Amino acid sequence: MSRSPRARTDDDAPPTDWLGELPPELHLRILEGVDDFSDCAAFSLASPRLGLLALRSGLARFKDPLFAVAMRLLLIERLHAGSFVGAPIMDTLNEATLRAYAADRRASADNFPWLARVSPALRLSSEVTGAGASRAEYWRLRRGEENGAMLRRRLLQSGMVQHYEGERGRERKVRLVIPSGKVQHYEGERGRERKVRLETADGTVQYCEGEQGAERKVRLESNGYVQHYEGEKGAERMVRSELPDGSVAYYEGERGEGERGAERMVRAEFPSGIVKYYEGEKGAERMVRVDAASL
Repeated sequence: MSRSPRARTDDDAPPTDWLGELPPELHLRILEGVDDFSDCAAFSLASPRLGLLALRSGLARFKDPLFAVAMRLLLIERLHAGSFVGAPIMDTLNEATLRAYAADRRASADNFPWLARVSPALRLSSEVTGAGASRAEYWRLRRGEENGAMLRRRLLQSGMVQHYEGERGRERKVRLVIPSGKVQHYEGERGRERKVRLETADGTVQYCEGEQGAERKVRLESNGYVQHYEGEKGAERMVRSELPDGSVAYYEGERGEGERGAERMVRAEFPSGIVKYYEGEKGAERMVRVDAASL
């Protein structure tokens, strides 16, 4: 059972945190009823302890990236109110801020009305067009009544989300998020974007090189292991594997063919300086020599 706060007397100084005077069990009740980012910021500034409680309790509004934007806006307003007339105010909701929000996986179009209220001149807009597998939700920058650059496209049927950068008419795809947890990263000009990296939900990262449509795997990182590959797209073969303990294994394909999937270990180098050589088919390699100079 929580302890009741001590009754105030006439000799007590005025509290700096009036909400802190309330019983703790009422704090979360108050926070759960706050559904506007501006109000969330005002509560947090009025009672920092209450704001920390909201964050630690995982309340959605306080964990949304727009909460930080609302805090900056409120702080700027208060700073301006206490400064001389004509003092410049930094535009917090600039294009970079809106682009960063649209790229955040926690972003939601449900919050666009709040953005429009606090920044009617520059905000985000959402619309759904198309049919069937092509039906998609588009997020764009919006300046007044004019649509700006496209930032995001979500295919409603598949759930895939494409992220874009660049000015209107020159937007280029930079990231593709797949519902399975895979994330593909792209580089290059519009229409020539090439895949350079693939991340999976388990933390595996695959790096690619090559022009659009011919991207080939060159490196794979997973759980401390690093594998290096050579060969054209679809025929990549592992040539080197780096282990977490510092050992390095070298591989070759089938004799005279170099086929993918038939890589066999031919040499292993250890941090101690020992080098071992192997012969035999994949899965049946046998050690044939140890570099005596390294012993």
